[in-house]
Amino acid sequence: MFPEAAALYAGADLGDADQPPASTGFPMPQISIGGMGIGGGPPLRNPRNSVLAAEVAAARRLLLQLNHESTRVGVISSDNAHLLQPLTYDYERVRRVLADVLRAGSYGGTNMVEAIRMGIAELMGFGTSERRTDAIKAQFLLTDGFPTLPIGQSRRMTPEDIALTINAARLSGKASIKVHVFALGEEALSYPQAAVGIAKESGGTYTPVMRPADALAALEKISVVGVDYVQVVNQTIGQKATLLRLAADGYFSSAVPVTEGKNQIDVLARASDGSNTRQSITIYYQSGTQKSLDLEIFLEKEKNLQLEVNRLGKSPAEVQREVERNRQDSLSKPDQLPPPTDGPAR
Repeated sequence: MFPEAAALYAGADLGDADQPPASTGFPMPQISIGGMGIGGGPPLRNPRNSVLAAEVAAARRLLLQLNHESTRVGVISSDNAHLLQPLTYDYERVRRVLADVLRAGSYGGTNMVEAIRMGIAELMGFGTSERRTDAIKAQFLLTDGFPTLPIGQSRRMTPEDIALTINAARLSGKASIKVHVFALGEEALSYPQAAVGIAKESGGTYTPVMRPADALAALEKISVVGVDYVQVVNQTIGQKATLLRLAADGYFSSAVPVTEGKNQIDVLARASDGSNTRQSITIYYQSGTQKSLDLEIFLEKEKNLQLEVNRLGKSPAEVQREVERNRQDSLSKPDQLPPPTDGPAR
């Protein structure tokens, strides 16, 4: 990643735009977040509105959705491939690492090959992270460019860099580790061959985002466990839950209307393969003056999130429509390489 590319405008002053509600709900994945620049280069001039800030903010927002009791998270930098944080349940430690990433800025070449391989090793328990056989495994790769190592020697992408990167993604797919790629900004979308190939060969998703700040909303659309829809209904009064939020690891939260006495709550979940499952629980509600603190916190966070969406200037639906347009454009692009450059190492 070019140091000056990381300082390019993300499309919004992000500030603390990473505070959605926490979630409650399903399975137990483990995730490595890769592709964010880190190193010994000069600090960013505009850290609050840079592409790197968008990457870090998106990772932090994803972190806030996950269940720290069942989902481990690690962090890998593709700047010359560094393991910044082994898989852990300690999300505060991960947040500190992400803060260090933003402070340090971007430096060095983009080595997606080794970053993907390192993610495989950590998720499979062959690296420093403890092995866990019962988990769903995935990698999230956030990038504003393309691979420039090991063949390009940090200066340009070569056909060999693309081939090696896609081969690493193919190995990830064989290990049942999907790589979900987020291509951020004009440069990444102009030369998407590696990003598209990584997603395709690993079985993951490719999400092109022209305005990097929109990555915050786009990241929330990915499901690690394959659950793409949840509906919660109080069958007793025939009302659906409001403000329902589904996280990447399958956990969900919502506000469910209830009536005094017995309430039957049905939860319907749909997987990406079209299969469905339904579960029911019975709760008893007694009216009174006491309010639910958890519900008040949830509603306040939803309100803050809506204000944040309004501040960033685009609704999640608008972001999704733009992502789909960019995806179709990227998939139809002919193979091409960026022109050689003698600029700073990426």
